[in-house]
Amino acid sequence: MNIRVLFTLVMAGFIGSAQARDDSANTQHVTSATAVSRVLGDGRKVETVILEYDAPINNRSLSADSYEVEGREITRVYANNAPERAEQGVNGQYVVIELKTEVDLNAQPKQPTAADMEKKRERDMMQGGPGLRAGWSTGGDDEYPGDAVVYQRSDIKTAKGKTYAASSVPIETSGEICLVADDFRQMEFVSPYTGQVLPYNIYLPEGYDPDEQYPLVLFIHDAGVASAPVTQPLYQGNGATSWAEPEAQARHKCIVVAPEYPVITVDDNWNYSHHLDTTIELIKDLQTRYSIDPSRIYTTGQSMGCMSSIVMMLKEPDLFAGALLVAGKWNPELMRPLDKQNIWIISCEGDVSSNTLQGEAVAKWREQGSTVAEATWDMTLSPEELSAEADKMRAEGSHLLFTHLTGGNHRATWFVAYGIEGVQDWLFEQHK
Repeated sequence: MNIRVLFTLVMAGFIGSAQARDDSANTQHVTSATAVSRVLGDGRKVETVILEYDAPINNRSLSADSYEVEGREITRVYANNAPERAEQGVNGQYVVIELKTEVDLNAQPKQPTAADMEKKRERDMMQGGPGLRAGWSTGGDDEYPGDAVVYQRSDIKTAKGKTYAASSVPIETSGEICLVADDFRQMEFVSPYTGQVLPYNIYLPEGYDPDEQYPLVLFIHDAGVASAPVTQPLYQGNGATSWAEPEAQARHKCIVVAPEYPVITVDDNWNYSHHLDTTIELIKDLQTRYSIDPSRIYTTGQSMGCMSSIVMMLKEPDLFAGALLVAGKWNPELMRPLDKQNIWIISCEGDVSSNTLQGEAVAKWREQGSTVAEATWDMTLSPEELSAEADKMRAEGSHLLFTHLTGGNHRATWFVAYGIEGVQDWLFEQHK
């Protein structure tokens, strides 16, 4: 959806509440404040703040020092006559604040407080006890906020020359837009066999045509957002949204599905929850309601999601045409039959458990006579350089690939993996 349209819709609901705050609206002449975010590999981040003033602002009175955004670095500030980014500023009632937004390979989720841990213990107890087996323990409380706090640090002028003085009063954004993630719809699937309820997010390509068949990409989140709101898999990283980005859709139109699991679906003892059976039922149900190419259904996931994908591939070997397995693992002996599938494994060298166990599975595939393309990439390379490395591996023609990212850690694997075009291109080349 166009950002201007989104902004207009948001404004309709938030101008009133912004005007009601006399301290900020009257002191700073701001009638509304909206944060526009994008999902990167390490989660949702605000990349633009748009302030609407009660009069057109003189673009020449603005600079990057005119404002401060808590905890963020400002790269550009300019006025505009529309609530959107622009190459050049012009006098207008909107002030656009652009923020430095990049992936932090060492990013960690919010550390849980004592209250968070007590809440988790209560949830686990209600489900049978902490960590006893998959499907009983709940995840963390990872947060990926889409708001911002702004301060006007210097005087600015209106187009008619009136001065709007600097102020120490914070401007808190009340409207939120998350690009691409907002294009997903939230739904629920109820298993006809178990009655389990599985919330999920679904993206349909722009101009979806029921007479045209589309590939489907299933993304499964990690344990960090189990039992979170349904939209959290869209915010924790770009494992779901990367396939729905305009550039990705221009190359490969597809349907994207991202469930939100109420529990942890797998554990390190190779146990798994029946929620994975419900997921398989969900995919089959979606095939009856949308125009999905049955020969091009793909699965991918990070950590818990990777392990869940492996389990479903073992249970339903004819369902998926290909899999992108990120930062996960499974019993190498049980993975032996998967050498007949189309699989690309990506692990960080710093993630010893994943890298080692997946390596043992690859060794067993080779024992069985399968060819596996294997390479090590510098994870600090640009997305374009990583895509070129992916193309080299694709050129080897193997249906089994194993990539090691230098250094890094468990979480850093998915910070990088889902932004590589060459890997995406490989997945869409696979047919059942």
